[in-house]
Amino acid sequence: MNPILTTLTRGGRAESRHRGSIAIATGAATIWSSGDVATPVYPRSALKPFQALPLVEDGLDQKLGLTAQELTLTVASHSGDERHVEAAASLLAKGAIDESALLCGTHAPLDEKAARRLVREGRKWTSLHHNCSGKHSGMLIQARTSGAPLESYVDPDHPIQRRIRARIAEFAGLAPEELGVGIDGCSAPAFALPLAALARALARFADPAGFAEPLAGSCRRLFDAVTSEPHYLSGRHRFDLAVMTATHRRVLCKGGAEGVVALALRPPQAGLPALGIAIKIDDGAARGYYSPALALLRWLGFDPPANEEELSSSANPVLRNYRGLEIGRVESGEALASLPSSPWARP
Repeated sequence: MNPILTTLTRGGRAESRHRGSIAIATGAATIWSSGDVATPVYPRSALKPFQALPLVEDGLDQKLGLTAQELTLTVASHSGDERHVEAAASLLAKGAIDESALLCGTHAPLDEKAARRLVREGRKWTSLHHNCSGKHSGMLIQARTSGAPLESYVDPDHPIQRRIRARIAEFAGLAPEELGVGIDGCSAPAFALPLAALARALARFADPAGFAEPLAGSCRRLFDAVTSEPHYLSGRHRFDLAVMTATHRRVLCKGGAEGVVALALRPPQAGLPALGIAIKIDDGAARGYYSPALALLRWLGFDPPANEEELSSSANPVLRNYRGLEIGRVESGEALASLPSSPWARP
C-alpha cells in the first residue's frame, strides 16, 4: 500500500487522507522515491509537453509565426477564458485548419467566470473552450504539414501519434511498445508508463543536453515559452500557474487528470542536475498532490506562495470556511520525512 502523502485535519483530527507515490529523478537515475513508482500509470495531460515536441522540432512554431502564448496553448489544459479561446482560434487559423476538425469534444469553460459570461450572453461553448483544444490544434498542424490525414489524427496508429509515442518513450528510457495505450478524455491516446520513468523524462526535458539538435533546442524553446506565459497553460487560481509564477521560469509544472502532477526543474546553477518530479495520488484527487509538491519545492530551495489568492484553498496550510474561520489544516504525510539532502544544496 502506498504511503499517506497528504492529510486534512479538522478539530485536530485527521478527516481525509490521500495515499500516493512520488519519484524524483535526474536524467540518469531515480534519486528518491516513495511508494510504488514501477507500476505504469496514466500521466494524462502531464505528458502534453512531450506531445507538443514534434511540432517544435519541425520548426512549425517558427514557420507559422506562433506567439509564446499560442505555443504554450499546445501544452495546455486551459480554463477556456477569452484569452485561451482567442489563442486556440489563432492557432487553427495559422495552420489553415477549420475548427470542425477538432475531435476533442466540447465542455463548459473550467473558468467559472468565463462559463457564466457565456450563459449570460446566451452563447454556447464550443470545441475551442475545451481544455485540450490547444493540444489538438497542435496535432492537427503537425498532421497537415506532414501530409497525414486530419480525420484520424487521434488514432493511436496515426503517424503523428506514433511519433509522439516514440518521443515519450525516448525521454523515459523505454521502448515505444513498453508504453501502455488507452483513450484520454479528449479522445487522443493516453500513454501509460512508470512514475520513475516519467520523472526521468521530465529531467531530460528540463536539460536536453544529451539530445542532438533540433530536439534539444526544441525542448528549450518550448520550456521557455511555457514558463514565460504560464497563464496560457492553465488559468486563474490554478496550481500550475501559481507554481510557475512563484518559481520564476525555472519550473514547468503540468497537472494531469486523476491526481498526477509533473514538474520539470532547471537547476539554479551550472554543474547541478536538472530534476524531474512526478506524483500520483491513488484516489485521483488533485488536492492530494498540492501539499507534497509545495514541500518538495521548498526542499529544493524555492519558496512558493501558500495563500488562497494564488493557490487552490486545498494547498493552503490553513483551511478556512466561508466566514474566514480557521477550521483545519493540510499537511504533508510522513513519507516526506525521509527525504535526503537536497541535490541542489550548497556545500
